[in-house]
Amino acid sequence: MTPFLSATSPRLRRRMIGSSASGLAITACHVLQGICLAGLVGTLLGDTSLGGAASPFPWLAGFAVLILIKGVLIWVSEIIAQSTAQATKEELRQRLLTHLIDLGPGVTLRRQTGDLQATIVGGVEAVESYYSRYLPAIIVAVIGCAGVLAVLALVDWPSALLLGAFVVAFPLLDRFWMRWQMPAVSGVFAAMGAFGAELLDALQGILTLKTFNASQAWRHRLSARADALASESIRAAAVTMMRTGVTGFVTLSGTALVVSVDAWRVAAGELSPFALFLALFLTREAFRPLDRLEKEFHTAWAAGGAMQSIRDLLALEAPVHEPASPAPCPHRTDIAFDAVDFSYDGSDTPALSSVSFTVRENEFVAIVGPSGAGKSTIATLLPRFFDPDRGAIRIGGTDIRTLSLGTLRRLIGAVSQDTTLFSGTIAENLRLANPDATEIELRAALEAAHLAPLINSLPQGLDTPLGERGAGLSGGQRQRLAIARALLKDAPILLLDEATSNVDPASEKAIQAAIDGFRGRRTLIVIAHRLSTVAAADRVLVFERGRLVEAGSPQSLAIAGGAFARLAFTEGDVL
Repeated sequence: MTPFLSATSPRLRRRMIGSSASGLAITACHVLQGICLAGLVGTLLGDTSLGGAASPFPWLAGFAVLILIKGVLIWVSEIIAQSTAQATKEELRQRLLTHLIDLGPGVTLRRQTGDLQATIVGGVEAVESYYSRYLPAIIVAVIGCAGVLAVLALVDWPSALLLGAFVVAFPLLDRFWMRWQMPAVSGVFAAMGAFGAELLDALQGILTLKTFNASQAWRHRLSARADALASESIRAAAVTMMRTGVTGFVTLSGTALVVSVDAWRVAAGELSPFALFLALFLTREAFRPLDRLEKEFHTAWAAGGAMQSIRDLLALEAPVHEPASPAPCPHRTDIAFDAVDFSYDGSDTPALSSVSFTVRENEFVAIVGPSGAGKSTIATLLPRFFDPDRGAIRIGGTDIRTLSLGTLRRLIGAVSQDTTLFSGTIAENLRLANPDATEIELRAALEAAHLAPLINSLPQGLDTPLGERGAGLSGGQRQRLAIARALLKDAPILLLDEATSNVDPASEKAIQAAIDGFRGRRTLIVIAHRLSTVAAADRVLVFERGRLVEAGSPQSLAIAGGAFARLAFTEGDVL
């Protein structure tokens, strides 16, 4: 595994260095404790190599002080590790969310929502241990093991040499085992993401599943995903447990061999008892950093799939980029599409082909056509969620690609086909458009959207909490609340994408009245499926298969008997 936060922040680097330093200090305490214990036992056995020291109390006192120091260091080390974990999650989530914002709505064309959620939430949680614990553990293992062997070599180099062979064999065997087994069991996080995506789809579409009596079939799909996740997890656990057995065998074999050889040397008079006990205690300390590395590796290895998922997400190219030298905000709000071609990634059929039209400032233009005609693509291109493959889009004579994204999107208030409301109060949802809006401005926007009577009838009024996605409001009420939010933004261009779709007649009438209320005061583009919505439009643009086939007033197009008239006949609307 290789880290993908190669350019970590100075704050994160400082924490990782601090974590490594505290780990090395703890290792030093263990080594000094081993020396104290060896000196204590050697003193009790009358080892003459200790210079005739007869009292064991200095060794005991040193051992006790080291225990206190080590306790403080362990506490400090844990605080640093937690701080590093939080810094890692904060930096990585900020980077991911910033990238998602840059990607815009197009990211859902390439990744499932549940998969994105698993990556940003579960993936980051899995990865933080890589930086907060695993990387510092590597540094401690390399420097700490070398330090322990160096201390032992000062007393008895043959013991250090023999022990060093096993210390080196530990990571080599471990790496060989993991390179052999890891490719076969690296799908845990992928299986977890797939299960999470299916589960989120089921929760969001539970009403549809119940309506079509498809709950049992979806339950089988979830069960299959859960079985796959369980199988991957069991395989991963088996590999890691076998790994623990392999490394445990190396540790015990090394300890047993070093102690056996040194005991034989003591019996032969070649080694002092102090050196024997020092080798015994330091053998354990030489393997301790490696044991810690092994324990931390479990969590780091589990993050391998999460790392790949995060890399894949960060590797997605943003469909649009900020201009190097942004143009000033245009003073007019007339709109022009000039020979625009556009196709979505992976689609062989163009969404728009050679589309050219203009919308005058404060003109009410309606866009109609059958499903798949390219109407919503226009609503996607105008705020520059994507750039055209060819051609240009201009506002006030300025190519929108030369405007900063912030400037461009401040010019446009939008109500999308799929209205999005968030958990929170009505006022909080409205203030997404204008965080500084006063209560008077909120109520004025609701009045313009013909929603004020409903809000005033609620016991908590503007402070009424909404459930997830606006639960508690009808479809028409959610649409009108979205229109009020767009009005509160007070943008000179208003874009309504299927604002009257899937609403009851009373809500449609209220939405139509809201549209009529700001006719002539904003550049207004209404994408409509119901032709009755566009009867009052100044002009109608008719699309079929990504092409503009008709344009004119609704009355003239109805008389002409072309595509618009066919749509009117199909829909059964009277214009």
